[in-house]
Amino acid sequence: MTMNTIKAIETNDNNASSSRCLQFIGVPIVDAEGKLLNGEYKLSDGTVARFVDGLLDGNTYDKDGKPVEEKPALEYEYEGAEYWTHGKPHGYPAVSQAHHTIEEDWEHGQIRAIRNETELLDIE
Repeated sequence: MTMNTIKAIETNDNNASSSRCLQFIGVPIVDAEGKLLNGEYKLSDGTVARFVDGLLDGNTYDKDGKPVEEKPALEYEYEGAEYWTHGKPHGYPAVSQAHHTIEEDWEHGQIRAIRNETELLDIE
């Protein structure tokens, strides 16, 4: 018999994250001409990255700055995604890796919890 178990830990240690872009929290990204990135870009490894005013951010905002559509700021070619708002991971979950077997909850750039699903084999 096979069984799955989920291990959850609460943490405030951002370094425990599986996010691939922690070094970009709050860091504006510019193009070769020094202009802040806006819109969607496909990276050489197949990752789709979205920016608003140079910051990683998958949201579309209305004229008052309220989110009207939410997409991942980072979509990896192999089943991973990261939701960022105003240059910070944010959401429940905000980070999902390894076909959703790792999920992380973030609040305004601070990690709150990590869940890891493990398959237990040959349980009798």
